[in-house]
Amino acid sequence: MATEEVATDDVAEDELMAESATPPPGFTGIYGQVTDAQTKETLIEATVKAVTGGQKSVLTDVDGNYQLALPPGKYDLRVFYDVYEGRRITGLVVEQGKATKLDVQLSADAGAVQEVVVEARADRRAEGAILQERKKAAAVSDAISSQEIARTPDSSASDAVKRVVSATVVGGRYVLLRGLGGRYSTTLLNGAILPSPEPDEQAVPLDIFPTTLLANLNILKSYTADLPGTFAGGVLQIETNNYPSQFELKPRISFSGDTQSTFRDRTSYNGGTLGWLGFDDGTRQLPASVPRNGPLLAGRGGLTSADVNRITRDFPNTWALSTARALPNMTLGASMGDTLRIQNQRLGYLASVNYSHREGVRISDIIRPEGDADGTGVIVDQVGRSVEGTESANLSGLLSVGYQPERNLDLSFFSLFTRTGESRARAIRGEEPNGEPNSRSTAEFVSRMLTFNQLRGFHRLNVLGDMELDWQANFSNVQRDEPDTHSISYRQTESGEMRFKSDPGGERWYSTLNESSFGGSLNATVPLSGVRVRAGGLAQGSVRTFGMRRFRYIYAGGNLPVLSQDPDRIFSADNIGNGIEMQESTLPEDGYDAQLGLFAGYVNADVSLWEPLRLVAGVRYEASFQNLTTGTDYSIVASQAKNTRQSYGDVLPALNLIYALGPQVNLRTGYSYTLARPTFRELAPILYFDFVRGRAVTGNPELVETRIHNVDARAEWFLGDNEVLAASAFYKRFQNPIEQIIVTPAQLDLSFDNAPAATSYGLELESRVGLGRLTPVLESLRAGANLTLTRSEVDLGTSAPLQTNQQRPLQGTSPYVLNLNLTWARQQSGTELTLLYNVYGERIAEVGTQGLPDVLERPFHRVDLALSQQLGKNAQLKLTATNLLNQFIVLQQGDLQVLKYRPGVAFSASLGWNL
Repeated sequence: MATEEVATDDVAEDELMAESATPPPGFTGIYGQVTDAQTKETLIEATVKAVTGGQKSVLTDVDGNYQLALPPGKYDLRVFYDVYEGRRITGLVVEQGKATKLDVQLSADAGAVQEVVVEARADRRAEGAILQERKKAAAVSDAISSQEIARTPDSSASDAVKRVVSATVVGGRYVLLRGLGGRYSTTLLNGAILPSPEPDEQAVPLDIFPTTLLANLNILKSYTADLPGTFAGGVLQIETNNYPSQFELKPRISFSGDTQSTFRDRTSYNGGTLGWLGFDDGTRQLPASVPRNGPLLAGRGGLTSADVNRITRDFPNTWALSTARALPNMTLGASMGDTLRIQNQRLGYLASVNYSHREGVRISDIIRPEGDADGTGVIVDQVGRSVEGTESANLSGLLSVGYQPERNLDLSFFSLFTRTGESRARAIRGEEPNGEPNSRSTAEFVSRMLTFNQLRGFHRLNVLGDMELDWQANFSNVQRDEPDTHSISYRQTESGEMRFKSDPGGERWYSTLNESSFGGSLNATVPLSGVRVRAGGLAQGSVRTFGMRRFRYIYAGGNLPVLSQDPDRIFSADNIGNGIEMQESTLPEDGYDAQLGLFAGYVNADVSLWEPLRLVAGVRYEASFQNLTTGTDYSIVASQAKNTRQSYGDVLPALNLIYALGPQVNLRTGYSYTLARPTFRELAPILYFDFVRGRAVTGNPELVETRIHNVDARAEWFLGDNEVLAASAFYKRFQNPIEQIIVTPAQLDLSFDNAPAATSYGLELESRVGLGRLTPVLESLRAGANLTLTRSEVDLGTSAPLQTNQQRPLQGTSPYVLNLNLTWARQQSGTELTLLYNVYGERIAEVGTQGLPDVLERPFHRVDLALSQQLGKNAQLKLTATNLLNQFIVLQQGDLQVLKYRPGVAFSASLGWNL
């Protein structure tokens, strides 16, 4: 009656879920239980399918029971389960109103038991899971898991990513992969392209992602056709936490401080009452009386000088700096999640919220150099000391929901919100070249916000050998708001009196950036005999609006004593129109609208016909356009809007070869031909002012995209579940790399040009091992180390005659990066102690011009210590100490240290519960 056959069919689309063991009265159909013929254990989610007389099917429940409702008739049934021999039962008769019982026993398939495939969501937060993914990956990759991050003192993604092989961080927020950042790298959040909230940076600032939201950080270092074509340093994939398999509620709290800041006086200013939340309460907003249809300028829009003075008095008089006591930093957070099971359906969720507040002090020594008389060195032009105080707050939240109505369908929704607000007050005191003292004070507030929403789906279809479809749709919005950044300068006169400098005067500016990005992708995977073909497409668009308004206070004559007053008196209402006047100084280029469209299609083949050789080959076609229109209604100079449009169409081939010397050893090599595009501002044929560095920047509409040849090789040996040894080499050849160049000698104004060529190559070594391999005495110790050696060179040709070196390393590339860590763990007591060390080699921070040497960032050695202790079953205490060496951070130009400061030794204590 029963016939055996191999279980290869999948579940039909009208598949029903199993119900209770005993059918209700009046049930018409077949019911029973499916078990293992040898062990008698029940088989969960085995398939019972009517193959003749109907096409219905059902999965067994957690007890192996099934009910298959069928109309009266005669049926053949097929029962099958992974790695078991399927059975076919013929001639079953179903009568109206009667339930026919059929218990089925399946025997293990002797030819299939060597490979058992279990469908489940791996915990991608675990180090072992990450290494398994890396071993099976089609491309060269490195990653750090949430489990590993928990062993470090790192609080944000920018802190954690520097532990990954060849990753360095500049400015505390931007990652360089293999010495390359900005346009040469792409950041993906759960597989979707992430925009940057910075107006002049293509890189995403990673300090906006708290580590509590992260499942892992994965860096892909060799290219495959299913990745975005902007690739040279690599692709940073940020994976956020998914819903847990069982209920968890985890509150946490931490406090931290450092020797440089905590309980010391920090420079501050009156910015409102919501600074502790990172919000502006309206104090810094542009007054409502300021015209919104034109510039604040006498003679424009019907305004008189009296009108301008009246409106000027509405600006807040918040120029004077003050001091406040820097309190310890604090972080609060909680997460809750669960997976609910309704028969064979699953509904999972995870919600997480975080709040952190930080205060800091930085005291820096600053030197402004100039060339010496014979043009062979540098001498001191100006010296100064900067005392800077900061207050920042971060709010973030995450919601992840997943629904699996049946075995072959997964739907999920993900939403992320993160917002950082930082106020900064800086007082600089120095000397003019003639020795006369000067001072400058600046106050600013910058908020950055990211919202990201994504809907994803996965389908397994019973066609073309179990074809899989996956898709995602996303919408994100980034905002950057800088309301009322203001600055004022003083200079000491011959009589010893500090006097207001009318040039540049008192300056204040307001800027906003808003960018919305939306798109989606669809991919199909078809498993054939020895070949896995994956093809798909992507469409992604973004719309950006940027606007800035500048205002300048000047001394207009008369009332001479006003120049010697303190800032809060100089700009008081009594002096406006009585010696002090305001002028709007907004330029035509201080506003732009931009659009980016990206459309791509690809096909990729993963071929395993010649085991142990695996070949992954593919090609991608990527079409894109960039459109930028400059102009603002607030410009003091009448001008026409300027439009720049660039479009590209690129073919991007990729080939990766993996040769398995054994189950745990891979040899990899790969080649790809990828690209890098100019940014919006680099293309714009206009002049805009970089007020941070005090120089003008001109775009270049003649820029062309960069094409890059990438070659990679790696040998990797996975010694154990959490152990690996790896050695990698890479080589990159850039055609038409985009470089920042000096175009005017006196002001050192900047523009951009395509250099003829550049190269970058290097070696990476990595080790993660348990020291118990050496002797049982060291069983509780684990060690890790990674070293990256990089050399790069850019040939500027004749495009940058004012730069000192026409051939030099790429800006920001360190010749070496070293990470060491040692972990001691005692499972009996739940104690874990980790010691970490990080150092990067000397790198170019700013390019030297007119004979002046390049500004170099000196090596910085950092030692961190983290101790975690399990407190009972449901609580954990973590203590950390970071930057124990407390070295100076130094920028050096020639023999002069142009910037020097200590970041301080930091300490933290955190307590988490699992309720």
